[in-house]
Amino acid sequence: MKKRYLALVVMAVVVLSGRRLQAAEADVAKDIEMLKQKIVELEQKLQEQKIAQQKYARKVAEEVHEEIDEHLEERFGTLELHGGAVLYYQGSQVHQLDGENADSPSGAGFTGDLELTWKPGVPLFENGEFYTRVHAGKGTGADRGGNANNPVNVLLANLNTIADDNSGEGDDTSLRLLEARYTHAFMDGIASATGGKLKLEYFMDQNEFACSEKSQFVGKPFVNNSVFDSENEYAPVLGGTFKPAEFFALSLVAGSTSRPLLEDTPLSDKQKSKYDNVFSTPLLGAQATFSPKIGELKGNYRFYGWSAGYEHSKLDRDRNPIGGKDAKGWGLGLSADQQVTEMVGLFGRLGYNNKDVYVTTWEASGGLNLKGLIPGRAEDNLGLGFAALIPDSRYNENDPEYHLELYYRIAVTEHLAFSPDLQYVWNPGGDSNNDGIFAGMLRAEFNF
Repeated sequence: MKKRYLALVVMAVVVLSGRRLQAAEADVAKDIEMLKQKIVELEQKLQEQKIAQQKYARKVAEEVHEEIDEHLEERFGTLELHGGAVLYYQGSQVHQLDGENADSPSGAGFTGDLELTWKPGVPLFENGEFYTRVHAGKGTGADRGGNANNPVNVLLANLNTIADDNSGEGDDTSLRLLEARYTHAFMDGIASATGGKLKLEYFMDQNEFACSEKSQFVGKPFVNNSVFDSENEYAPVLGGTFKPAEFFALSLVAGSTSRPLLEDTPLSDKQKSKYDNVFSTPLLGAQATFSPKIGELKGNYRFYGWSAGYEHSKLDRDRNPIGGKDAKGWGLGLSADQQVTEMVGLFGRLGYNNKDVYVTTWEASGGLNLKGLIPGRAEDNLGLGFAALIPDSRYNENDPEYHLELYYRIAVTEHLAFSPDLQYVWNPGGDSNNDGIFAGMLRAEFNF
């Protein structure tokens, strides 16, 4: 009996001990779970602190950079560097000009520009801006001269304005400082004055849809007034703009010239360097700009006049200079652009020039710009333009020279675009007996 009783006691002790052990294990497991939860919470807090420290460090770094930039800007001003290049191939086709077989020039070319803009932070110049443009280029495309009976020697307006700034048809691709100007703003930007080496077209004959040969039309009638452009050079220029309201601006400008249209005339001995006697017979211009706005649709209407003060040779019925007879060069013009919808823009130009000294008396052009014509191509542009250059009736050859141009600009990225371009000219040189001229171009634009 005693043995049996002892066994029962032992068994009871074992059972009780097991239960206590299970309870202890449960408590331990519970404690472990609580420790795990605390570890997770600590890790989360550490991660949050790490993120907060990183944000704080970035904020401090940004503030330091901003303070440095502000200090540098305050002391030295802001400096911006931009540039770009245009590569192109242009070909042409024409059968006869002046009753004889004509040359159909073609060729590749390029232009490259590096632009530097500096806004000083020093006293007296804090409202000023220095700008320079260095240019290099080669090739003339369909405007290649030198051969007999060549379109460029006949046309009243050329086919490739891109090449106008290139140094010539040879292999000269040297860098040239085309522009170097300083602009100073007054009266909180209401007025400004600009001086340096530039063209008068900086102040006159601008157009939103037909003014940039690098990204829009390449034919001369759709870039600028062709007669005004023939008088214009990169030369010492002084001009100013007064803009008392958003919808109105007035510009006045004067520039030196080499008297370019005296070459091969009886007055050729009166030509000069554009850097000599800069105040002698300057090229003068004035423009009034009205910019009405209907909702978000803006328009610009520019009325301008200009005078090339030197004496030009008058022209006879065959357009040859007349010895001993001369007159001033001058002209009046209108350049307008109007946004009709977000996608559609219209432009137009009209010019009248002194018929005694210029072959083209009247010049008119117009067309449209379509942006995002193809779905999914919001930054692409299509341009279509038609122009007429009309000689005075007193000339033997006085038919209107008509230009038609179509381009489509494909925006690949913000810094890269390709443009196929087509042109056709009726009555080249104002002579309806001449065959029409066809020209096609493929253009690539790069910029940064």
